[in-house]
Amino acid sequence: MGVVLYMLGLSYRAVESFLPCLDCRGGKSSIERDVEAAGLNAQAHHRAGMKTLRVRILGVDGTGAAMAGQNKGILFFVDVDRTKLICIEPIREEDTWRVRQHVAKVMAAVGAQELRSDEHSCYAGIVGEDRHRLCATHWLKSKGKRAYDLRQRAIREGRPLEAQSMDQLLAILRLKPRPARAPPELERLVTSYITARKGLLWEINKLLQHVERTWEKVSDDPLDATNNATERVIGLTFKIRSKTMRGFKSDAKVLAHPYLASFLRGQDGICDLQKVI
Repeated sequence: MGVVLYMLGLSYRAVESFLPCLDCRGGKSSIERDVEAAGLNAQAHHRAGMKTLRVRILGVDGTGAAMAGQNKGILFFVDVDRTKLICIEPIREEDTWRVRQHVAKVMAAVGAQELRSDEHSCYAGIVGEDRHRLCATHWLKSKGKRAYDLRQRAIREGRPLEAQSMDQLLAILRLKPRPARAPPELERLVTSYITARKGLLWEINKLLQHVERTWEKVSDDPLDATNNATERVIGLTFKIRSKTMRGFKSDAKVLAHPYLASFLRGQDGICDLQKVI
């Protein structure tokens, strides 16, 4: 019961105070040990089930974990179609070589047909471009924000033509349904600024070329073109809890917590606690 109450959001001290209401006893240190043990069991149980796992789309995203006064990076691997955790590794996205090596390893282990990620450079070149798709939401948000900022700058600098160009780009980004190939309107905008090399015109040139270059890399999956499944798993199994605490005390606890949280969510609403406690 102490494990369940802690995973529902209570602190170790709050669980210790609440247990007598259920005619139970348990000190906060023993509850902490029980949570850690259950987390390690859940991790072992989860990894054992990976041997026969097969996924269509592998979602990957990184996040930070506060621990002992420092922020460590962890990488989440998720089955996008089922919104299910596959595995977690203590790797920062800035460690490009390790990220690429491990993503390739997981892709092969689960037989993934496609890699889904944001635009972080560490994910480039792991698989062929036809098998790597960018999250539509991440891509649209970042390009839209940059276009809007440049539009505002053009207005401040008294450049109505450039502001109009950014309005056109924003309209192109909002097209629904989104064309599979870069539309002619985008190509004309790119051509208009292709020779610019200074100031505002150069910033617009870089943005337009990047939009055109990455247009066909953005996911057009009819089921879900985003990487939201990965973000939901990170939030539900890790971030929501980590925001209510000062930090984890060890790497083992950082990794075990999401596995235990994922296990407690159950399969079709059923969770057998005897497998981990």
